[in-house]
Amino acid sequence: MHWLKIIELLLLLAGLTLVLAGTLRYGSRKKDWLALPRIVFNRAKDLTISEYQWLRYGGMLLFAGVLVRILNLTFFP
Repeated sequence: MHWLKIIELLLLLAGLTLVLAGTLRYGSRKKDWLALPRIVFNRAKDLTISEYQWLRYGGMLLFAGVLVRILNLTFFP
């Protein structure tokens, strides 16, 4: 199933793009360019709703990409 590989790649790239966009928004607002580790380790307590939504939707797309990868490897080895 070649189309599952394409969907997987698109989901992972879109998720990564959204996470990076949210991180860059937080970094530019706070002038803190080490924002990604701070967000990952839950030290950033002052995210705006917009930044949080970018990160949340990006995480959901990354999770969906991993699920598609697992399904692809399970049913179409």
